[in-house]
Amino acid sequence: MKLLKLTSMLCFRTLTIVLLTATLAENSDEARILASVPTCSYSHQIVFRPLWKALARNGHEIVLLTADPMEEEVENIRQIDLSVGYDVMERHGYNKIISNSDEMDLSFFTKMSTIIHDISMEQLLLPDMQRLIHNKSEKFDLLMLEIAFNPHIALAEKFGIPIIGLYSMDVLNYIHNNMGNDVHPVLHAELANFAGWTQPLSFTQRIFAVLFNILMNSYGEFFVNPMMNKIIQEVFGKNSRPIEELIKETDMLFLNVNPALHPIRAVTPNTIMFGGGTHLDTVAKPLPEGIKKFLDSAPDGVIYFSLGSNVKSALIRDELRQLFLETFEELPYKVLWKFENKELPNKPDNVMIQKWVPQGDVLRHPNIKVFITQCGLQSMEEAIMNHIPLVGVPFFADQPSNAAMMANKGFGIHLDHSKLTKELFKETILEVINNRKYKDKAIEIADLFRDVEMTGLEKVVWWTEYVIRNKGAKLFRNPIIDLPFYQYYLLDVIGFVGLICFIVSFGVIKISLFLFRQAKQLISKKTKKD
Repeated sequence: MKLLKLTSMLCFRTLTIVLLTATLAENSDEARILASVPTCSYSHQIVFRPLWKALARNGHEIVLLTADPMEEEVENIRQIDLSVGYDVMERHGYNKIISNSDEMDLSFFTKMSTIIHDISMEQLLLPDMQRLIHNKSEKFDLLMLEIAFNPHIALAEKFGIPIIGLYSMDVLNYIHNNMGNDVHPVLHAELANFAGWTQPLSFTQRIFAVLFNILMNSYGEFFVNPMMNKIIQEVFGKNSRPIEELIKETDMLFLNVNPALHPIRAVTPNTIMFGGGTHLDTVAKPLPEGIKKFLDSAPDGVIYFSLGSNVKSALIRDELRQLFLETFEELPYKVLWKFENKELPNKPDNVMIQKWVPQGDVLRHPNIKVFITQCGLQSMEEAIMNHIPLVGVPFFADQPSNAAMMANKGFGIHLDHSKLTKELFKETILEVINNRKYKDKAIEIADLFRDVEMTGLEKVVWWTEYVIRNKGAKLFRNPIIDLPFYQYYLLDVIGFVGLICFIVSFGVIKISLFLFRQAKQLISKKTKKD
C-alpha cells in the first residue's frame, strides 16, 4: 500500500515537473525566426551573419534562406541554399555587364529587373523552398528579410508573422517612404547616389534629381511592383496580398548606415541604424601561408587591390586592366590583387594575384599602405576600422555615391575608371600613401564608429527580441503611412483655403467694381447738371 502511494506521488510530481517545464518553454522568449537574404552577393550576406549567430546563441531557432550559406554548422541555424541564383546571373552575363558599365540608363535597370525576376523564380521553385511554403505544420514568430525587390515578403502573410526589413546599405526612397521616414527628392536624391554627386546640389542637379525621383517612383510602381506581384501570385496563390501592402506592414527596418559616413535623415523610431563595421570579426584569423609570406616580405609596404565580389577584374576592359598593370610595375610597393583567374598576362613581379582573399584579415596587416577598391560599403568599413586610406574606382549601384562620400569625408580619393590615365592613377596612389591626412581621417571616423552607447549588433539583437516579445512594433508605426498623398501635402486644405480666398477676392473685386460704377454714374450725373 505504501509502495503504491509512493509510486502515485512520484508520478504526480513527475507530471507536475513536465507540465511546468512545458509551460515555461511555451512562455519563454525563444522564438522561431525565418530569415531571408536571397541576393547573390557575398557582401550582402556577411553584414547579417553576426546577427544570425547572436540570435542563435540567445536560443532562437533560425531558418535562413541565403544565396551564400555559411560553411560552418551553427547550432540553432538551418540554412536553405539559394545559390542557384548565381547560375541565373551567369546565364545573363551579369558580372560582365556591371564590370564594363559606364552609365546606368533605363536599359540597364530593365536588364537588372529581368535578372532579379528570373533569380526570384528559380529560388522560390527550389524543392526546399516549396516544402517550406506548402508545409502546413511550419510555424514561425518573425520574418526578417532583405527588404528590396524580395517577393519572400509574402512569407509574412503565409505564416501570419511580423516583419523586420533588413538592408546592407541605405535603401531606396520608396522603402523609406513606406516606413514613414523623411523623403526629399533633393536632400535624399537617388540620382546623386548613382552619379556620385555630393551635397549641396547645383540648380541643374536639383532639376534632374527631382525628375529622376519621379521616374524612379513611376518605374517602381508601374514595372517593378507588378513584376513582384506576378511572382507572388504564381508561387503563393492568386489571392496573395500585393507587395505594396505587405511592405507597409513592415514593423521595423534595420539599415547598415552610420552618421559618420551617411547624410542625416529624419527617421521614425522603427528604423534602426546599425552601421559601423558590425560585420567585422573582433579576433584576427591567421592568414593563408602564401599571402602572409608575401605581405611580411614587403619592407616598403603593400597595396591591396580588389574590385569586390560583383565587379570582376578578369572581366573589365583590356585597356583598363593593362593600365593597372603598367602602373603597379612602376611603383616601389608590392601589390596583392584579388583576381578571379589563375593567370594574369603581363603580370609584373611585384604583383601577387589571388582568387580569394580574407580581406578583413589582410587589411589588419601592418604593411598595408592603401586599399584600391570599388567602394562597396562593407569594404570601406573594413578599411576604416583598420585605419587604411582608400583609392576609389567605382563601377555601379551605390559605389559612385560611396566614392564621392569617401572623397568628401577625406579618407581617400575618388577616380573615374572611364577617364583614368596611368599618370593620374600613379599620382593618386602615391598621394594617398604619402600624405598622412587620409590615414588620419580614417582613424577619426573609426573612433566615431566605436564611440556609441551600444554596438550595432547589440542594438539590432535587442530590437529583434523586442519585436518577438511584442509580436510586432506597430507602436512605432508612423501615421503618415496611412495618409493619402493629397492629405500629406495638405492639397485639400490648400485647395479649400485657395477656393475661399478666390471667392472672397472675387467678391471684393465684384463689389469694388459695382461701387466704382455707381460712383462714376453719380459723378457723371453731377457733371451734366453743372
